[in-house]
Amino acid sequence: MKKYVYILMTSSILMACGGDAEHVEETVVQEVINEEQTLERVAKAQMVFQTIPSPLETASIFQDAGAGYNVGITNPVENVSNYATNVQMALNLGVYGADLSYANVFDQSQESMFYMNCTKKMADGLGITSAFDAITMERMEENMNNRDSLMTIINDAFWIADAHLKENGQDYLSALIITGGWIEGLYLGTKALNTEAPDDKLMQRIADQKYSLNNLTELLKSYNNAEVNELVKKLQEVQIAYNKIEETDAETTVSNDGGVATIGGGSTLTYQPETIVEITSTIEKIRNEIIQ
Repeated sequence: MKKYVYILMTSSILMACGGDAEHVEETVVQEVINEEQTLERVAKAQMVFQTIPSPLETASIFQDAGAGYNVGITNPVENVSNYATNVQMALNLGVYGADLSYANVFDQSQESMFYMNCTKKMADGLGITSAFDAITMERMEENMNNRDSLMTIINDAFWIADAHLKENGQDYLSALIITGGWIEGLYLGTKALNTEAPDDKLMQRIADQKYSLNNLTELLKSYNNAEVNELVKKLQEVQIAYNKIEETDAETTVSNDGGVATIGGGSTLTYQPETIVEITSTIEKIRNEIIQ
């Protein structure tokens, strides 16, 4: 609001002094539009961060649901040299970050080392050398057998990358890193699903990602970028499948057991196993297009 007042005051002064009123008005309007877009984007980004699980959380969610480490389903290390554009590197920084978390959650030290190097190469390619500098890499190596400490270091590195990109007006790349991580995390989880006899708990975890996808898509739509728009179209393919999952408000109940009041309710997701299978095949298609 203070910025709007400043812009309007400046406009009035320039016009009073005989400035080009039409040019000033166009500048003011554009400044206000840009500010509104920024505020809207910040709100959407906050919503994404509140609902979308981090790569670590995603790996842990599927581990808790009974999924095990599946050798050979992560993005091959040798693919790291295939990514040349900023969009490719940002998406696959997210992908390799999810693979790193996945390997670490299942105590795959050697795999973790490989994917740590891949994430560094992607970050360096984007000019985010501070995220995975020599000190950070050394700390990662020292904590390779300490899952919790390693994940803290990894998360800190990704926050540094996020801050760097936003400070340099490249926040759309930060959104793509998040998107790549989400896609890979969901893909890894679906690969643990037996489509012939899908596990109920695992299907529920996959269904829960409906909320994350909705918020992520809205965030990406806020960027006027052709390559981001293409990614939105891809995500809309999986959104079609997710839209088949019905959301209903559960009846609110109140109990008073032992003098402690408990309120139950919230939303319930209803779906058919074939819908989860459809999500599985669609996300695999999108993910494979990203890593090729």
